[in-house]
This record gives sequence, structure tokens and C-alpha cells, in this order.
Amino acid sequence: MTTVLHYLRIARELARVGIVRKSQLQLEFWCQVIMDCMWYVSHVAVFEVLYAHVTDIAGWSRAEFRVMLGFLFVSDAFMMIWLSQMWRFGRDLKDGKLDPFRVRPASTLFIYGFQQFSLEGCTNMLFAFGYLVYAVRIALPEPSTLTWLLFAGCVLLSCWARFVTVTLFSVLELAFVGSDLSRFVTELLHSTSDRPLDVFGARIRALLIYVLPVGALTYVPASLLLGRYGWLEGVGCVAWLLAFGVAVTWGWSRAFRGYQSAMG
Repeated sequence: MTTVLHYLRIARELARVGIVRKSQLQLEFWCQVIMDCMWYVSHVAVFEVLYAHVTDIAGWSRAEFRVMLGFLFVSDAFMMIWLSQMWRFGRDLKDGKLDPFRVRPASTLFIYGFQQFSLEGCTNMLFAFGYLVYAVRIALPEPSTLTWLLFAGCVLLSCWARFVTVTLFSVLELAFVGSDLSRFVTELLHSTSDRPLDVFGARIRALLIYVLPVGALTYVPASLLLGRYGWLEGVGCVAWLLAFGVAVTWGWSRAFRGYQSAMG
């Protein structure tokens, strides 16, 4: 409990610094909010047009697909709020800017990954979460208390998957310094998270859920919430993703120990 409180105090200070910084850059704040809202609108519009011509895509109805898009928006907003610095990890690694994080008072991954709190991300999270709740109410007209508890768990799972995914891809940068592999792999695989994985074969679907868990951003939480997974299969999938995430964070820490600082 002491360790948890310690990390919460650090997160609070990082959030405070982020709010102060953004309060002085109001134009950037609103430009970022508008840009991300346009990104949401473009995704919704594309698939609404598609569903105007078909009744389902890979067995997913329009209402079910909206739920999956909602999880995409929420996990993206979570990354924007806390994990945006991970997008710059490759460049910071090559420029030797990771040296100070060796002596910070907490996990290097936590301090580095969560250092850039984004106030505009909080605004976008309101839009994203609102869309997800709307989609769930359409897909599940009479949700029970258990459904809302499952909903909360699925949101946490989606955010956890986002953290695990960016951490996993950044390990490539530690292994192959100067390769920009994390950005390449992110761009290559991110597009799979905004469509049902049922469009792929069973082997590729398993790869994108259990090995490169981009499917856990949207497909898995939406499937759990909509009852497309059985209880046994769902519990097994969640247990694997939690264990896999812990292994990835441990692997990142081990890989970082081999990082050669700019000071030699």
C-alpha cells in the first residue's frame, strides 16, 4: 500500500505540472482537442457509411461495431492523457535523453511513460467515454448492474492493453537502437484495432490477441461485454493478457539495464 501511495503521489505531481503547462498554451490545447475530435468523427463516418450498405461486417452488427469503436477511442484517449511520451521513446533513446531516468525515485518505465500528462486528453476522454456509453446503451438496451461492472472491467482492460502494447513495441527500440521499429510496428498494426479481428483467419487473430495484443485494445473488451466470448474463454483471455503485460514490463526493465547512456 505504501508503494501504491508513493506512485499515486508521483502521478499527482506529474498531472499538476501538465495542467500548469497546458494552461499557458491554450491555442495548442484547443487545436489538439479539435484534431482528435475530427479523428473520432472520421472513424465513425467511414463505418456508418459502410453499414448503410451492409447489415454486418464479419458477423458484427452496426450497434456492436460502435461498441468496439468506443473502446478504440477510450484507449486512444488514455494514451493521450498519460502515455504520449512513449511515442517519442525511439528518438529520446537515440539522443541519450534517458540518462536522468536512471536515478528517478520510482520505476523507470513509470516515470518515463507517464511524465507527459495531457489536459486536452482528459477533454477527449469525455467525448470518447460518452460515445462508448451511448454505443453500449444501443447494443444492450437493458444493461444490468453486472453488465456495468463488466463494462468498467473492460475499460480497464482496454487501457491496460494500450500500456502493454506501447511497452512491448518500445522493447524493440532497446534491442535495436536507432531502428524506429516501435513507430513502424505501431503504424503497421494499429489499423487492425479499428476493425473486427474476425475478418482474419484464426492464426492471425490469435497472433493479434495473444502475441502482439493490439486486438486487446478493442476486439477483446467489446467481445467480452457483448457476450461473444464464453465465460471460460473470456476469463482465460483476460488472465493471459494480465500475465503477459506483467512479463512485458519486467522484460522492459531488464532490457533497459543494458541501455548505454550518452555518458558512456
